[in-house]
Amino acid sequence: MKKSLLLISLSLWASIAFCQAHITELERVEGLWTMKGEAKPYTGDFQETFEDGRIKGTGTLVDGQLEGLRIQYFPNGNKRTEYMYKGGYPHGTAKEYDENGTLRQIGDFVNKKESGAWIIYYPSGEKHVESTFIDGVQQGKYSEYAENGKLLVQYYFIDGQARYSPEFMEYSSQALQLSRDFKNEDAIKLYDKAIEINPTVAQAYFNRGVCKGNIFDFEGAIADYDIAIDLNPKYMEAYGNRGSAKINMYTSKGTLTLSPEQAASACEDFYTAKDLGDTSIGTEDMIYLYCKKNKPKKKRE
Repeated sequence: MKKSLLLISLSLWASIAFCQAHITELERVEGLWTMKGEAKPYTGDFQETFEDGRIKGTGTLVDGQLEGLRIQYFPNGNKRTEYMYKGGYPHGTAKEYDENGTLRQIGDFVNKKESGAWIIYYPSGEKHVESTFIDGVQQGKYSEYAENGKLLVQYYFIDGQARYSPEFMEYSSQALQLSRDFKNEDAIKLYDKAIEINPTVAQAYFNRGVCKGNIFDFEGAIADYDIAIDLNPKYMEAYGNRGSAKINMYTSKGTLTLSPEQAASACEDFYTAKDLGDTSIGTEDMIYLYCKKNKPKKKRE
């Protein structure tokens, strides 16, 4: 009989100590949630609702602080946020959703600070951004993708500042020095390594294109300028260099006088460079030599 009374007593104590309340029944007292009119911090589940009675959020409080899973909902019933808490602060996996139910962002907190990989998604569900945090500060690789999966931008964060990785910078610096020493083939090999580390830096392709042009690989140079312009559509110098490489493809093979058709694409690059602010004598000379003299004649009516 005593054992039965003990079980009933424990059950009754649990139901009293860990109950459920509506958020409107609670208030903050010196930073801790309590039942209105009570001094003791509240322990138990709680919920909040929209005006029409639908669930807006749920969670658990222990000694007046958030603990465990906290969920918030959109009016349509789909989850809005899903965070883990410890001692009143985010600790564990955190998820945010779009109203249609697709995951928008996921990452982890450790003692209220972002930690590890955080990923942001497009509404379609494809990855948009991937970044890394250490003790709440963005550190390491940051990658941004197009919705089709193409890598658009890549940085390397150091103490919250966007830079490029030390390895990328070292290869690029060595390659630049080699090119200045006219060791273009060796420079190209190092630019290859730099681009393999970070394939989103327009200047790396531009510099490699210059090196290829210096060893008369004009097709390879054009291909690199194409990528540089794709990454940076306003890359004035890349347009000018690409135009020159297109001209050099003919002149290096002995064709010194180009037809309007042969010069057309190069001239388009020269004029684009000029529109972007290129006032260099080299570009003006190329326009004079290959563009102004090669304008197609108007047909007589």
